[in-house]
This record gives sequence, C-alpha cells and structure tokens, in this order.
Amino acid sequence: MPSILIRHCRAICADHVLPDATILIKDGLIKEIGADAEIRPEATTVIDAQGQYLAPGFVDVHCHGDGTNRFFDDPATVSRNLLQQGTTTVLATLGYPDMQSENIDGQLLNFRQTIQSLEASNIAGIHMEGPYVNPKYGCQTERGVIKDPDPNEYRDWLEEFNDLIKWWTCAPELPGAILFIETAVQNGGVVGAGHSEATPEQLKTAINAGLRVVTHWSNATGNPIAAQYKGTRYPSIDEAALVFDELTAEIIPDENGLHVHPLMAQLLFKAKGPERIMIITDAGYSRDDDPIETGKPRDVSIDGNGDLAGSRLTMSGACRNFRRFTNCSWPELFRMAALNPATLLGLDQEIGSLEPGKRADLILFDHDLCVSKVCLHGVFTEN
Repeated sequence: MPSILIRHCRAICADHVLPDATILIKDGLIKEIGADAEIRPEATTVIDAQGQYLAPGFVDVHCHGDGTNRFFDDPATVSRNLLQQGTTTVLATLGYPDMQSENIDGQLLNFRQTIQSLEASNIAGIHMEGPYVNPKYGCQTERGVIKDPDPNEYRDWLEEFNDLIKWWTCAPELPGAILFIETAVQNGGVVGAGHSEATPEQLKTAINAGLRVVTHWSNATGNPIAAQYKGTRYPSIDEAALVFDELTAEIIPDENGLHVHPLMAQLLFKAKGPERIMIITDAGYSRDDDPIETGKPRDVSIDGNGDLAGSRLTMSGACRNFRRFTNCSWPELFRMAALNPATLLGLDQEIGSLEPGKRADLILFDHDLCVSKVCLHGVFTEN
C-alpha cells in the first residue's frame, strides 16, 4: 500500500486544531502528524489540502439507510453512499418496523452473508432497534415486531450473531428487560434505552445492569407518572438521562430542530458535555407512506400519519446543525461524532481520533462541513 502525505491541512485533534499540519499515512495507518516543517518523509502520493480541515471519519451508530435505500435491502449501495458522505464506520440499524415476524433470524443471516462479500466496508455491525421496545412510543408501531424480551429468542441471537450485533435498543420498563440488558452486555453488546417510558428508578436499575446509552434523546419517550400536585412535574427518562453520568445520549440534530429543539440541544450539551453525547443521523429510506413533498423539511422523514419517522440527514449535516445550535468547538464536535461512539463500540484504539497508530479513516472538508475527500483504511476516494 503506497504511503500518503497530506500537507497544509487544519488537523482537528482531540483537544485542539493544529494549523498548517502534515499527516503521514503508511500501511493504512496514521504514521505521524505534526506541523508541516516537522515531517519530511518520503511518500508515494502527496495531497495538498489547501487549508481544508482534516478530521477522523464519522462514526454513526444509528442509521437505517442513506435517505433512499435501506440497509437491509441493499447494504452495498448504502455503505458506498454513506462513505462518500464521510461516514467511515456505521452500524446498520434494523428497526422494529422492518423486522419480519418469525424471520428475524433470516434477516440477520442474509445481511451477514451480503456484507461478507463487500470489500473494505465501513459497516461495523448491526444496531437492533427492537423488538424489545414499548409499543406506546415511536412511529410505525403498527408494523413489524414489538414484544417483551424472550430469553429463548435473544440468547439464540447472541450465540448465533454475536459477531454481528453490536448495539441494542430496548425499553427498560418491559418485563424481563433487566435480564436482557445484563445478558447482552455480558456478551459484549452496547445497550441503550429507547422507545420507552422508563422512570428514573427503572433507568437506574438498568444502568446497574449495564445500560450505557439513551437512544435518540427526547424522541419516542414518555412519562407514565403524574406529578403529585398540579403545576409540578415528575422527571421522565429524558431528564434522568441528563443527571446520570453513566449514560451517553444520542441526538438527531436536523436543520429545523424538529427532532430536538435547538434550546433542548443546548441544554443537553450544557448538562452532559461533549464527553457524553453522540451525534447520529437515524437516517432512513424512501417508503410509500413517506413521500417527499414540496415544502416539507428536506432532512427529516414524515410518515403517512404525519409523524416523524427518522431523518434524511448525513453526518456532516447533523454536525453542521449541532455546531450551529451549540457553538461547540471543532474538537468537541468530532468527539461527539467520532470518538465517543468509537469508544462505546470498543474501537477507540483503532478509530475516532487523529493519533499515530490509528487507522487512516479520515475526511477532508471546508468550513461549512462540505466533505471533499474521504479516506478509508488508508485509501482515498474523491467526491
């Protein structure tokens, strides 16, 4: 594999931006990074970044498709399209509306067989958003599969597809959910609470069992407990998530703040800080009941009932919106869009930040977060 030298870039490091930086890529890894004058190695290819920003590739742990195509129909196309947008690591998300009753095993098996044939894929595994969610919360709940956790079912999945399923979303208040969380975590999975009305007490019990994430914070959640006195309120799963330091919160920052109002995004950023937030797309795909109509917001999906049904976001768009909402710094932004999800996946020694020894999964972009070049495993593609 030829060595690559990138010069005159603004490198977004963990806690600072290195102006006029140079980075050496060798054997698919970041070999060296520093000021331009410090690095003078031999390189087969030299790229002049001309002042563009260089950052780790996006890591999206919650994505159903590329806005048009569905992961579980055409993983090759979705993977390729997301890579062009700068997502170098992604979890293909199978949501409860798309789960096939009595055939989830077949869906997982087919997906595994397909992605095994892909070369240099950015797919790191699967996020199972269901079937163990609360049917009272979320869109499209009349479709697919929603049920209480079944040990006979999920233990088979954990045994058969443990290499594939990396992330789960469940509702902690469901009967049997705590045992499910414990079992999934013991098998190396990450578990998030979502599509849920868990009380703070139930959430704390789930944290003790290994829960570490709140799925799309302040979306598809509720509060089953009325306040004792009129004019007061009882905290829901969303308020509790702000308090519990063990939890990292996913956020979908669409352009108009329809999933999460900009003020709520500011509240999340102030309460959790960049160390406990993950920016996601929850991007979906075109459906007959999700038409693209003139006048509708361009980066969200609205189903036939008029409900939010995920997004049409790219990670660059989501990051652009979140930065506009919160005025976070570049290093903070990429902590939330790359390093934090990589850490939860146990991949932070390989990806998620610009450090020597890590994989050269990189993006080049301008000040408006328009991605011009993407590097996966040390190989550049051009947009």
